[in-house]
Amino acid sequence: MIIKGKSRGGPKQLATHLLRADTNERVTVLELQSTHTELADAFKEWQMIAGGTQGKRGLYHANIDPDARYTMTAEQWHRSVEVLERELGLDGQPRAVVLHEKHGRQHLHVVWQRTDIETMTLVSDSQNYRAHEDASKALEEEFGHERVPGKHSKRDPDRALPEAEINHAEWQQAERTGIDPRVFKDQVTMLYQASDSGAAFQQALDAQGLIIARGDRRGFVLVDPYGEVHSLARQIRGVTATDLRAFMADIDSGALPDVAAAKAFQRERPLPAPVPPEPLAKTPETPLPADGTDSGISIDEALRLWHREDMDRLAEFHAAELQRRADILDERIAARLAKSEARRAEALALYDANAERKGWARVVDQVIGFVAPGWAEQRQADRDEARAAAVKAIEAERVQETARLDAARAAELADLAERQAQQARERDMLFDEELVRRVRNYEEAQRLVQQLAEQERQREEMIRQRAQELAQTSGPEPPDSAR
Repeated sequence: MIIKGKSRGGPKQLATHLLRADTNERVTVLELQSTHTELADAFKEWQMIAGGTQGKRGLYHANIDPDARYTMTAEQWHRSVEVLERELGLDGQPRAVVLHEKHGRQHLHVVWQRTDIETMTLVSDSQNYRAHEDASKALEEEFGHERVPGKHSKRDPDRALPEAEINHAEWQQAERTGIDPRVFKDQVTMLYQASDSGAAFQQALDAQGLIIARGDRRGFVLVDPYGEVHSLARQIRGVTATDLRAFMADIDSGALPDVAAAKAFQRERPLPAPVPPEPLAKTPETPLPADGTDSGISIDEALRLWHREDMDRLAEFHAAELQRRADILDERIAARLAKSEARRAEALALYDANAERKGWARVVDQVIGFVAPGWAEQRQADRDEARAAAVKAIEAERVQETARLDAARAAELADLAERQAQQARERDMLFDEELVRRVRNYEEAQRLVQQLAEQERQREEMIRQRAQELAQTSGPEPPDSAR
């Protein structure tokens, strides 16, 4: 479980952030200990009360984020707030609790009034990071969750702390731009691996709308098309800041723009257009049946038979198209993993080369092995453990990269399948319209045929009656003698 938080002001902005429905699938205000019914009004009042203490940060905002593997009950959420409140020394202070749900995951926001009304002082926020970890540790033990290492009370001094793949700043950047930070890192890493020099890398980045700038403290930074600033070293997987500086040795950092200049340049550039999905291939079409009924079946049945045949052909075509796309993605993933595997093998080889005992170091090891064999065995065991840790880290990176690529593959195939389903639905709608039109036209034609037949029958009847009338009025012809 990860808990973060800090003292702050800005009540209106905080209330707006907590109630955002565009970045969360569901927002639920679980608790508001205030005479006000709106978060913004309550936070504003709490901040105004802090003015009597000469303090500027009258609110304490914390975020409780359990591991995605665990589903929290309402009682556990409430218990989490109570434990964190106690560790922060905010017992009895008015609070607001807001639950966010996003992509099937839930996390909790808690905001407290920091001002103690009785003493008109702000509750101290010193050692708050340690308080977060103390609360997290206690809750993990109570709920049976796996322990997440930390830098303070949850730190294991014998093990290095794992570095998060995405830090909070990168997560916030993703919220603002809509760019997945993992995909962004994959893109920059791929450009780095395909470049043989810093200058080539700079050109490749510029072609993608990314500018290398001179950072104040982080050396090289990247400014993306949205004006967001990224540490360049953090965007390249498996590369340290030292390695990056050596790779970028042919770049004059003094000639690079600073962050402000790079942002200004990016503002002049048009934002990159979203990449549209690959268009669907042209689908087969079954010729429509004739309007006649020579086959002995109705036009309605003939059209339904045609539609079934047409949809069967479309389904076969979609299955083949989906398989072709899957094969293409598999080839791309295999090529990507092969390249990454080569890079990981180089990294392990470099580790072994650096760890190899040479020269005087080897001599010293031999002497220690002769004088203190137990110590020598322990030193070797430590080296073996360190190498095993390096191998484990490399294997973890392989697993993570494979999972990312598989997830991207599944997402792309799911998108294609959904567009195919939409195409099939549109074909169904067209059939329904065609069926109505054809049946209507057929029935209209039948009525017209019957009308013409009736008109012809009436005309013939009129001719027959006229002939009879003429025969009756004219009488027989006179005999020849009379003439």
